[in-house]
Amino acid sequence: INEKRQEQLDSRPLLKTLRQPEFRWPVVGEGLLGDWQWLPGQWDLQKTLSAIRAQHSKNILIRLSVAPDDKNSTHHILKLDQELLTLPSIEDYTSNTTSAKAYRAALLSLMVDIAVMLGAPQKAARVQMEEVLAFEIKLAKMLIPFEERTSENMYNKYTLSRLQRLIPKFDWLAYVRAVVESAGDPSLSISPSEPVIVRAPQYFKDLFKLINTTDPRTVANYVQWRSVLSQTTALSRRFLYRYLDYARVTTGTTSLMSQVDKCVGYIRNLLLLPTGRLFIDTHFQEDKKQMMEELVEGVRWAFVDMLEKENSWMDEPTKKRAVEKADAVLAKVGYPEFYLNDTYVNEDLKHLSFSETDYYGNIMQVFGHSAMDYIRRLRKSVQRFPAGELQKPFFWGNEYPRSLSYGAIGVIVGHELTHGFDNNGKLTSNRCVWVQYPMSLF
Repeated sequence: INEKRQEQLDSRPLLKTLRQPEFRWPVVGEGLLGDWQWLPGQWDLQKTLSAIRAQHSKNILIRLSVAPDDKNSTHHILKLDQELLTLPSIEDYTSNTTSAKAYRAALLSLMVDIAVMLGAPQKAARVQMEEVLAFEIKLAKMLIPFEERTSENMYNKYTLSRLQRLIPKFDWLAYVRAVVESAGDPSLSISPSEPVIVRAPQYFKDLFKLINTTDPRTVANYVQWRSVLSQTTALSRRFLYRYLDYARVTTGTTSLMSQVDKCVGYIRNLLLLPTGRLFIDTHFQEDKKQMMEELVEGVRWAFVDMLEKENSWMDEPTKKRAVEKADAVLAKVGYPEFYLNDTYVNEDLKHLSFSETDYYGNIMQVFGHSAMDYIRRLRKSVQRFPAGELQKPFFWGNEYPRSLSYGAIGVIVGHELTHGFDNNGKLTSNRCVWVQYPMSLF
């Protein structure tokens, strides 16, 4: 990384992004004018949210993801959910404790300072960021608390056309289509009949009521603030140190992460296929796959044995269904074979072109790549292969007693197996009959 060049560029790379119509930040535009000026008549919330999601891998207001279908865990499906806020918890916005007040004050100060550092007038930044914080407080009061987010009320499977009828104040088809079809995969064509799991319908109803009664400038300021915040770590050190002052208050962080650690984190977390391939080539031992498959079968056998011999409260038909479900669980060990296909890996990376003098551009490329990587899973079967866990202290090789592996990663295997019968797993394929009985019986 050319850190000297990064310091010289300062905020210029981000300001270049903010010149694009969909990324203009109203309060900054008041100071810079010209190409940065935000024009309410030309602003479109749906287009801005979809552009940020597709290009920056950032969810704001709406969380759009591709994940396994809770009731058909071998297939991916689109999911829509409420999105997290800037501060960690709902209480940080709604409580009047000393710490919550300090967090909100630190957040407001950060918003004002970042806006001013990018060119916003000081007075306008203060007034408009106060309005943004008030808007986010209202959002916090609408969020569904964790304890109320059960598997039953979060599984609402609609088509996009049905969702449009239910919540008509947002163009859901245009939003999802803009994000998904930007991946450039012909198989990812989105129609009104596309299924989607809506995990928080009431949140979305309340969200668009709030948006329709809020000044569009405030909404745009909020959306762009959230987007800008995720990009400040790719700027010069004055931005990093300003964020550190905020983090000292909200998280207790006392020092900046080194550039090396940041780069490793970006690559490890966002370039999953090439880093997975490097791990396999460097560390993975093929004989571990066979050993692990044997261990999984051992845990499965013990689970079924307990079901049949030690379970006294479950009736025989239910036991039979439970055993069938346990037998139906697939053990995917290590990694999928395409990780060893050089052509496949190179195809995944062909759109990336890094430069040691463009740190910001490198990071934004990785964000965009990560966004598309997850979107492209939509028409693919679910792949879960924990190769990284097949090492000490979770997994022990042939030279050690098998009991060590059973006591370590075997616990994880058993834990994951029982998820097929918990509040979420009971709703998936091969459902157990007993969940239909009154729970008071148990």
